Amino acid sequence: MVGGAAALSGSGLATCQGARGCQRKRGPAYEAETASWLAVIRARGRDGMWMVSRGYHLGDDIIAVATNSPVSHASVLDHTGERVIEALGKGVVRTPLETFLHESHRVLLLQPHDWTAERGAAALARAEGAIGSGYDFLGIVGAPSSTHFYCSELALWSMGIAVDRPGPLNVMHPRDLDHYADILFDSGDRDADPDS
Repeated sequence: MVGGAAALSGSGLATCQGARGCQRKRGPAYEAETASWLAVIRARGRDGMWMVSRGYHLGDDIIAVATNSPVSHASVLDHTGERVIEALGKGVVRTPLETFLHESHRVLLLQPHDWTAERGAAALARAEGAIGSGYDFLGIVGAPSSTHFYCSELALWSMGIAVDRPGPLNVMHPRDLDHYADILFDSGDRDADPDS
C-alpha cells in the first residue's frame, strides 16, 4: 500500500502543475537571481505585507501537488527587520528574508487590499505575537484551531481577516491570497535570470 501511494505521488509529481520545474539549482547565476529578488522586496515591500512562494521542501511539494498550484507557502513580511514570520511544521517562527528567498523557487510580494502603513505595522505585531504557536495541522483539512496556524491562515489572520471557519471549503490555500491582495511583484519560476 505504501509502495502504491509512493508511485501515485511520483506520477502526480511528474504531471501536476504544482510540481513543475522545482529542482533546486545552485551557482552564481542563481545567487544573482536571489539578490535581485531581495532588492525588489527591499524597494517595494513594507511591514505586514505578504510573501507567497513555491519552496523546495517536501511540505511544499505536498501542498503544491495536493492543490495543483504553482505556489505552496505564505508568510508575513517584516520589512524593517528583513525577516518573514511563517508557520512551518514546527510552528510559527521568524526566518531571515534572505534565507526565505534562497529556499524559494518562485516568490510573490502581495499588498493586502486594506493595507496602510499603520495596518501593516499592526499586522506584523500580531504575527510576531503568534511566534511560538503550534502548526494548525487540522486546519489544513477544515478543522481549524484558534491557537494554532497554518501559513496562509497566519497571513490572513494578521490582517484581521476571519479564518477560523470549519469545513474543507473554508481552508485558505496560499494560491487564494491574491483574492485579498494586489500582487506587487512576481518573480516567476527560478531561471537564473535576475528579475526587477
